Amino acid sequence: MIERELKLLLDARAVKQVQVHYAVMTAGYMVVIDGKNLETNKRQIRVFKTLDTAARFLFKTGIAEFAVKLRTV
Repeated sequence: MIERELKLLLDARAVKQVQVHYAVMTAGYMVVIDGKNLETNKRQIRVFKTLDTAARFLFKTGIAEFAVKLRTV
C-alpha cells in the first residue's frame, strides 16, 4: 500500500488497525496498515529510521492511534 492509497482509505474511514513494527533486518521501523506494509512509490517497504519519524508521519497523515510491536514472531 502506498501513501496515496492510505489517504484514500483514511478519507473513506476504512482503516481498522495501524501498527508500527521493528524491522530487524533494516534496523528501522515499518508501518503496517490492516495487515499490509506501507510502501514507497517503487513498491519497496518504507522503512523509518526511528519510531519518532514513523509516529510523525502517521500523525501528519491523520492517524493519532497506533500500536507498536517491537518483536514479531
